[in-house]
Amino acid sequence: MESSFTPIEQMLNIRANRHKDFPLQEIILTRLCMHMQGKLLDNRNKMLKAQGINETLFMALITLDAQENQSIQPSELSSALGSSRTNATRIADELEKRGWIERRESDNDRRCLHLHLTEKGNEFLRQLLPPQHQSLQYLWSSLTDTEQEQLEAITRKLLNRLDKMDEDQVIASLSR
Repeated sequence: MESSFTPIEQMLNIRANRHKDFPLQEIILTRLCMHMQGKLLDNRNKMLKAQGINETLFMALITLDAQENQSIQPSELSSALGSSRTNATRIADELEKRGWIERRESDNDRRCLHLHLTEKGNEFLRQLLPPQHQSLQYLWSSLTDTEQEQLEAITRKLLNRLDKMDEDQVIASLSR
C-alpha cells in the first residue's frame, strides 16, 4: 500500500532536483510531522464523531475530569481550552444541555460560578475513553517501547527548539 505521504514526497524530490540548495531532509521531516498530525486529528475526529461528540467538548470534559473536585470556573475552562470566555460559555451551555455538567454557585462566593461534571458526564467518559485508548494502543503498537521513548525524546527536543525560537523571535529576525 502506498503511503498517503508519497505524493508530497515526490513533489519535494522534484523541487530538490531543480534547486540544489533546497533543504530536502528538513522539509521532508517538517512535512511528515505536519502530515502525521493531520492524520492523527482526522482519526481522532472520526472516532469522536462516531461517539457523538467533538474535540472541543471532549477536551472540556477531560479538563473537568482532571480537576480535584471535577469542578472548574468558566474562566479557568476558557484558559485551559485556549478559547475566549464567550466560546467557553457556549461550550458549557452545550455540555449542560447534554446533562454532562451543571452550573453551581460557589460555596464561598455566590457571585462565583463553578462548572461541575455530573454523574451522566462521568458515565459518558467511562464509555467514551476505552475505544479512544484502544485506538491509541493500536497506533503506537507499531513502535517498540524503545522507539516510543526515542520518538518522545526527539519530539520534546524539537518542541524545546520551537519554544526557544519563539522566545528568541528567530522567525521574525529571519523574515526581515
